[in-house]
Amino acid sequence: MVAMIGYAPAMIGRSFIGVRLRLLAVWSIVLSGCMTQVQKGFDGVLPGMTSEEVQTELGEPSVRIPPRLDEQGAVIDGGRWQYADNLSSLTNAAAFPEYVPDRVWVVWFDVDGRVQRTRRPIRVEEGGGEQDGEGGRTPLFPPTVPSRSR
Repeated sequence: MVAMIGYAPAMIGRSFIGVRLRLLAVWSIVLSGCMTQVQKGFDGVLPGMTSEEVQTELGEPSVRIPPRLDEQGAVIDGGRWQYADNLSSLTNAAAFPEYVPDRVWVVWFDVDGRVQRTRRPIRVEEGGGEQDGEGGRTPLFPPTVPSRSR
């Protein structure tokens, strides 16, 4: 550690901890404000709304999955928007666009660009993930520990 003139190494460590705690507090306030906007606005998203109306209601999505096309270039579905993604779900969306994470707010669009359906995050305590056999994990990567039921 480089010693600063007039500061003991212990004082430097405490100042970094204080800065980290302040940054953590600021980020938690900022992120909680974003989440409440999505939570409040999500009830206002109704089937048949345009993508512009959804963006006005919820703001900019964290992930936009483009519409799927068939072999001839015809639109099969209108894609989807995801809200409240974290780094893991952003990475999964880039690598596996067909996989929809359990922990995000999702809006699906039809071929005309109108809301087809919506889904709130699936929480395990609400009975979502574990009973379906997924448990919030991607189905492409099974658990590494074998089951004991033989």
